[in-house]
Amino acid sequence: MAAAEFWASLVGENMILQTTLVLLLVFFATSWFFSNPRNLPPGPRGWPVVGNFFSLANEHRHLTFNDWAKTYGPIYRVNLGGQKMVVLSGYDVIQEALARTGDDFSSRPFNAIFKIINPRRLGIATAPFGTPWKEHRRFTLKSLREFGFGKRNMEGKILEESVAFQAEILKMGDRPFDISRMVQNAVTNVICSLVFGSRFEYTDEKFTRLMDAFDRGFHFNFFTQLGVFFPTLRHLPGMGKGPKLIKEVLGTFRSHIKEELDSHKETFDPNDMRDLIDSYIRENKSRENDNETSFTDEYAECVLFDMFVAGTETTSTTLYWVFLYLVLNPDIQRKVQEEIHSVFGHDRPPSTAHRAQMPYTEAFLTELGRAATIAPTSVYRAASRDTSFHGYHIPEGTTVVALLWSVHYDPEHFPNPEKFDPGRFLDAQGQYRKDDHVIPFGVGSRICLGKNLAEMELFIIVTSLLQHFTFKLPEGAPKPSTIGINGASHAATKFELVAEPLA
Repeated sequence: MAAAEFWASLVGENMILQTTLVLLLVFFATSWFFSNPRNLPPGPRGWPVVGNFFSLANEHRHLTFNDWAKTYGPIYRVNLGGQKMVVLSGYDVIQEALARTGDDFSSRPFNAIFKIINPRRLGIATAPFGTPWKEHRRFTLKSLREFGFGKRNMEGKILEESVAFQAEILKMGDRPFDISRMVQNAVTNVICSLVFGSRFEYTDEKFTRLMDAFDRGFHFNFFTQLGVFFPTLRHLPGMGKGPKLIKEVLGTFRSHIKEELDSHKETFDPNDMRDLIDSYIRENKSRENDNETSFTDEYAECVLFDMFVAGTETTSTTLYWVFLYLVLNPDIQRKVQEEIHSVFGHDRPPSTAHRAQMPYTEAFLTELGRAATIAPTSVYRAASRDTSFHGYHIPEGTTVVALLWSVHYDPEHFPNPEKFDPGRFLDAQGQYRKDDHVIPFGVGSRICLGKNLAEMELFIIVTSLLQHFTFKLPEGAPKPSTIGINGASHAATKFELVAEPLA
């Protein structure tokens, strides 16, 4: 009798366990079903919990995105650890979404990494679409224009930096060297002159500390990415390194910005406006009695941080690609130099006033923007509201990835896209031919704030350096790869070169 009762009890417990498991399965399946809006775009299958993370946790994720577009079409869905992302591929789709229906896709996601970088969602770069973002973007652009942003009188500051750059190159003699730190120094000093009103000497201790922070940050390996995107894993050994590193690097920049802001307050003179910080101090003072204003010191620090980091990282990365393609293509370098010398000679400082007379140089820089594509997935957008796009439902807050790589490496528009060829942008008469399919700065209302400055910097620095130097690979050195690495941007792999002064 006892045995019968035991088996009956065991069967009953198993039935309860099975029923519980079935109910849990039904619960999770139902939750998943109702938490996933219907009529989303198609996309690749993913793993439970992590989604498609393992397919994207590599240094060439833009190529994975591009391959998926060939399978699932120009609009598809991926899942990154529970975060739904819609990927837009191809020029027509990206242009329609971001330019023609731009307000629908003009926000920023609040994902794991943005929560680390900007938890209060202030500033411009990672702030959501809305009134504060519009006000500060408009105000920042207006203020920067007062200090020459995008105007020819800005050329003097860029030329000053180019002369300092040349002096550093001359110190290297005929020795091979990695030019990346010099590039960072020069580009950072240009943005410093606009934001802080002055430049640094390259040997300045504070400046060196800031540049070291650039080198330490924004480069994530696989395990670092796991800790960044999956907060629960940060408690495991080694997994908390990524978020900790990001916070340390951001802390270095923000401490410097706060010091500059405090110092400017002490010497502020409304009759002598020196830079963007002074503009913000003046504006903040004018709104002191407005309890609803977003013009506060905290917001100003975030905007200044956005300008400082974005203005340095993207342009320095692009300029480093310039040197890579120059040493790999000596014939192209020679043609650019010939054009520079025909227009400016060997001593007259270059100026954008003569840019129209330099079609080959213009074509070279355009091809550089296409081939390098330093933001292959652009800066992630987010749907500003529930949106219907090409028959698909895209809920508010959904991360939107504009795959610029798919535009720049479209073989239908750019035959043999892997080849570096400025001739793509020259007509039969050798004149420059603009192509709207080259969009390295993005499109729409979130287009890069520093586009005009970056274009001016690249033109002035490249022409002034090639006016005085020829850049070559060291004797016997293997050719560096043109396959970039994804970190904060799509960066060229490290290489060394030799700078040969021109007589």
